[in-house]
Amino acid sequence: MAFKMFWVQVSDLTLASIKSRYRRTFAGFIWVILNPLLMFGVQSLVFKKFLKLQIPEYYLYLLGGLLPWIFISQTIQMGTPVFISQAHLLKSFKINPLVLIASQVLDNFINFLASFAIILLPFFLFSDREALNLIYMPLVLIPLLVATMGFTISLSLLNVFYRDINFIMGFVFSLLFFITPIFYPRGFVPSDWQWMVDWNPFTYLIEPFRTLLWDPTMGNFWIKYLNSLGIATLSCLFAGYTWHRRRNGFYRKL
Repeated sequence: MAFKMFWVQVSDLTLASIKSRYRRTFAGFIWVILNPLLMFGVQSLVFKKFLKLQIPEYYLYLLGGLLPWIFISQTIQMGTPVFISQAHLLKSFKINPLVLIASQVLDNFINFLASFAIILLPFFLFSDREALNLIYMPLVLIPLLVATMGFTISLSLLNVFYRDINFIMGFVFSLLFFITPIFYPRGFVPSDWQWMVDWNPFTYLIEPFRTLLWDPTMGNFWIKYLNSLGIATLSCLFAGYTWHRRRNGFYRKL
C-alpha cells in the first residue's frame, strides 16, 4: 500500500509539473527540443567541420551521446537542490522526500523521450542503421533512468548537509563533459589517460545507448549493457546507504 501511494504521489506531481510548464504556451515544449538541437548544431559544426573528426555518420554518433548526457546532467543539477528549495513543503505536509526527487527525474525523463522521438529518431530512421535494434531501446533506458535517479537522490541528500554541493555540481559537470566520450570515440583517448574514462560512470550509461543507435554491428552491446546495469545497481545501493545514514538528521538540517 505504501509503495502504491508513493507512485501515486510521484505521478501526480509529475503530471502537475508538466501541465504547469506547458499551460497556455508552446515555449516550454519548444525549448525541450531547441536546447539539444542547438547544442548538437554547434558541436557538430565544431567537431565535424572545424576539427574534421573522421567518424561515419557523425551526426548520429553525436546525438547518441549528447541526448542521454543532457538528461543525466540536467536532471542531477536540477534535482540536487530540490530538498532545500522545497523545505517548507516537506515540513508542512507528511510526504516522503523521495517523492520530490522521483517526480523531478521522471519529468526530465519524459522530456528526454520527447527529444529522442522528435530529434534523434528521424535521424536514425533515415540512416542505414538496422531499425530492429530499436526493440532493445526499453532495456537501454532502464539503467539510464535508474542510475540517474540514484545519483540524484544521493547528491540531493548530501546537499542538505553540505550546501556547497549544489554550487560545485555545475563546475563538476563542465569538466565531466570533456572526459566523457560524448563527441569523440573512447579510442581517441591515449592509453595513459584511459583511466579517466574507465572511472567515469556516465561513460557506461551512454555507451549502450549509442551502440544501439550508431554501431550497425552492435559490437559488445551486451557487455556494455551489463556494465550500465552495474552502474545503476551501484548508484541505487549508494543512494540507499546515504538515505539510511542521513535520514535521522534530515529534517533538522533542512
